[in-house]
Amino acid sequence: MTDNAKLVAECENLMDKDEFHEIYNKLNGVQDMSVELMGLYAKAIRYMVLSKSEPSKKEKEEWIKRGVEVLKEGVEKYPNDCLSNIWYGIMLNVKSKEAGVNERIKLGYEIRDYFEARNHCMGSWCYEVSSLSKVARAFATAFFKKPPSSSFEEAVEYFEAAQKTDPNQVLNLCRLAQCYDKLGKGAEAKDYALKAMKYPPKDSEMEEALNECKHIAAKYDK
Repeated sequence: MTDNAKLVAECENLMDKDEFHEIYNKLNGVQDMSVELMGLYAKAIRYMVLSKSEPSKKEKEEWIKRGVEVLKEGVEKYPNDCLSNIWYGIMLNVKSKEAGVNERIKLGYEIRDYFEARNHCMGSWCYEVSSLSKVARAFATAFFKKPPSSSFEEAVEYFEAAQKTDPNQVLNLCRLAQCYDKLGKGAEAKDYALKAMKYPPKDSEMEEALNECKHIAAKYDK
C-alpha cells in the first residue's frame, strides 16, 4: 500500500467515526494532497463548520480560509479533474453559507461553474437562488448587472438526475421533498420526505433539512 493510499484509508476510517477534527489536523500539513485526500479534507471542514457544537466565528473563518486555499491549489494542479473541481465548488459553497447576501451572490457565479460537474450541487445552486427573498432579489438587482436566476423546476431536474446516480444521498432526498413542496406537489414531497427521514442527521445542515422533511410529511399526512 502506498503512503497516499494508507493516509486515505486512515482518514476514511476517521470519517466513519465522525472524527473530523482528527482528519483536519492529520491533513493540514500535508503537501501535494491527492484528489482523494482533498475530498476528505473538504468534507471534514464542511462537517466542522456545520457542527452542532457551534464553533466560534474565528474558528470557522480559519477552517474555511484554509480549505479554500488547499482546494484552489487542487483545481490549479488538476484543472481537468472532475472531483477536484467539485470539492473546490463545495468549499466555496461552505464559504458562501457563512457570508452575507452580497458575498453569497458574488460567489454564486463562481460556484455555478464548478457545480455544473455534479447534479446534486447544481440542484442546490438552483434551489438556493430560487429561495432568495424579495429583499435579497432587490439587493441583487441593485448591485449586479445580471442577478442569478433559476427555478424550483430546474432544481428538481438536477436533483432527480442525482437521485438516479445515488438514491441514498440524504440531502438530495431532502431537497427533492422541499422542491416538490414549493411546487405544491404533495404526494411527491411526502414520498421523498419519508425516504429522507429514515436516515440520522450527521451535521446541522442535515438536521435542519430533516426537520423540514418532518414538517412536510406531516403537512401532507391528511
